[in-house]
Amino acid sequence: MKIGKTYSRVAPLIMATLILASLAWAAEPVSEPTDEDAIRQAVLNYVNSIYEVEPGLIDESVHPKLQKVGYAPKKDGSGYREMWMTHEELKELTVHWNQDGHMDAATGKREIRILDKLDQIAIVRLDAEWGIDYIQLAKDGDKWMIMNVIWQTYPAE
Repeated sequence: MKIGKTYSRVAPLIMATLILASLAWAAEPVSEPTDEDAIRQAVLNYVNSIYEVEPGLIDESVHPKLQKVGYAPKKDGSGYREMWMTHEELKELTVHWNQDGHMDAATGKREIRILDKLDQIAIVRLDAEWGIDYIQLAKDGDKWMIMNVIWQTYPAE
């Protein structure tokens, strides 16, 4: 009988201790995103805006003064053609490039490598379905923004 009384007094304390411990564990502070996290997110917004037909993502991560140039093979096979694009043209591209779903947004290539990062600027290589982009970013206040992109389609092997 004494064991039953002891257990009935101790059991609530054990339960309270377990509940408090689990709450303390769940309430651990979430670490702030690093610059590398923010740079990767900016590049993901860029590529996802195209794959997922989401032009609003461009405004989140691409600077309004964007300069973008790309190189794709000429139709006649005589070399590459040069294609320039502004922020607004990129936004328009996101509306129609994958509108028909020819690219699976869930499985589209998104290989991101931060090549170099300082406190204010960064260089990233993005391997996407359309080719390889070299992306220059700058920190605008506390936000990383894409300033310049130079890209080309994958070379014929």
